[in-house]
Parts: sequence; C-alpha cells; structure tokens
Amino acid sequence: MSDFVIGIPIGIAIGISIGIAIGKNQKPWSDLTEEEKKTRKLAIGTGIAMLLLGIIVFLWLLLN
Repeated sequence: MSDFVIGIPIGIAIGISIGIAIGKNQKPWSDLTEEEKKTRKLAIGTGIAMLLLGIIVFLWLLLN
C-alpha cells in the first residue's frame, strides 16, 4: 500500500487529537492580553505556513 494512503489518515488523526488537547483550556479572544494575542497570532501563522509547506512537499512527491 502507498505511504500516502497510510500517512494521510494517521496525520489527520494526530492533528485532530493535538487540536482537541490544546483547545480545551483556551480563553475567549476578548479575555486575552495583548501578549497572549500576539503569541496566538504567531502560532496560527506558523501552523498555516507548515500546512502550506506540507501541501507543497506532498504535491512535489506525488508528481515526481
């Protein structure tokens, strides 16, 4: 079986479990300090960059 067929569901499961674990103790946006908002924005930006990098690598490996 292809590594992609095995890896994609595993990656999705790990991502969902990490998201649930991190999201349990989050405060609402209005209750955050400016420093916490800055940190959260940086974390979201880093996550989006990593997602885009993963998609690019996936497509590159798929097409080569």
